[in-house]
Amino acid sequence: MQETVASALAQLARSDSRAAQLAETALSTLTDGRNLEALTQHAVQEFCWYVLPVRFSTDSSERLFAARSLGRLFALLGLDRYAAICTSGCTRDILENYRVSHDTGRQAYRRAMRASGVEPPDLPELNWGSTLGSAEISAYQATSASLELAVALDELRPGTPAWRNSQQQQTRAFLTQPDPQGRSRLDRVREERVRAWLSSPSHPHRQRLWPLLGQLISGAETPPNAVTALAPVVRLLDYADDGIGLTQIGYISPSVVRELCTEFGWATSPSPPRSETDSTQLIALHKLLRTMRAVRRSGRRLVLTRRGRLLHDDTESLWHAVAESVLDTDGFAQAATETLLGLLLSRSSRSTGSHARDSGAHTDTDTDADTVEEARLVLADSGWGSEPSGRLPDTQQVGSVLITVTWLLETLGFVAGGDLLGEGGSHQLTKAGHAFSLTAMHRSATTPPTSL
Repeated sequence: MQETVASALAQLARSDSRAAQLAETALSTLTDGRNLEALTQHAVQEFCWYVLPVRFSTDSSERLFAARSLGRLFALLGLDRYAAICTSGCTRDILENYRVSHDTGRQAYRRAMRASGVEPPDLPELNWGSTLGSAEISAYQATSASLELAVALDELRPGTPAWRNSQQQQTRAFLTQPDPQGRSRLDRVREERVRAWLSSPSHPHRQRLWPLLGQLISGAETPPNAVTALAPVVRLLDYADDGIGLTQIGYISPSVVRELCTEFGWATSPSPPRSETDSTQLIALHKLLRTMRAVRRSGRRLVLTRRGRLLHDDTESLWHAVAESVLDTDGFAQAATETLLGLLLSRSSRSTGSHARDSGAHTDTDTDADTVEEARLVLADSGWGSEPSGRLPDTQQVGSVLITVTWLLETLGFVAGGDLLGEGGSHQLTKAGHAFSLTAMHRSATTPPTSL
């Protein structure tokens, strides 16, 4: 293959020595010492539309000449599709955009890359990260190559109606195809991310979660009774669809509070409740909807957002959104919530089906420790201090951080065994609660901090 490249360069040099020199430099940068067989459309586009204007000459005419010279070399090598990219009007326009500013050029590059069809799209089950591990790099490159083949065979037609849906379907099918060991590329990416998440030096409390490795990689299916569990959330979204009156300081109207407490049989103190502050259930749900960006304040009313309306009509999406919101935090609060869910998941994982209660709870009769105190001990042992003093947290401080999430778990029927913040007791996840907690932890562990 090197002889073929050398022959093509020599042929190009006979007609234009400067073009041959630039093409050789460009090809060397593009292939980084690899054979031509390793070239992909994604790599060629990235070189012409990003690497070339960033790393080569600042002169726009020189950049365009380099791209066209590389295209001439590709044509001599019989790589006509790659030659067409280098000499295309799209490449010319993108390079011209870099003359305006780097940001303008980069935006044009990102638009063209997405429109080409060979950039693997994000999926609900996988957002590509901006910092990739080896398994994710391999999966990304292989997926891009499979999309390139689909475009070349006319199975994927970028720019046609609904082509992005087809692109997602092909990406999902490729990523979930099992290898001879029965593991897919998606499995390997998830395992890599979960291992990195558990090993994070800035989150030492996660070391206690290693026994849950397999479950965190697999996650959990949305349970059949998700509609029942999420009924209070959906009902509050119903009210928001009509507009919920708010008090002067932003609490939900007392009449709505009383109606919901009556409908779901929530105990309050006093009874009937006089305000949202008398109902832990409504405090938790109100905060949940705001965290999910499902509602917004419009004057003295709480109304649905577009996202809230979409979630209202899709149980599975709502289930995942609620689960994600539980860990939509950082610092000590994030560590405390992860520790709480990890403890509850560990208890239910040690149980067997023969121990399950009629209520659907996962039980462990040997566990009767105070849940919050156990969480405090884990956090203290992991070196977490309570901000801003840096002292080891006490039980009251941990409880105050966890209060809203425990109210939410109780409101949605995800825990059995009494008040999670109460002393003693054997607090257990119900079957739905186990699926919910595992979904929350799985999505936290497998979702990158940022996306490409």
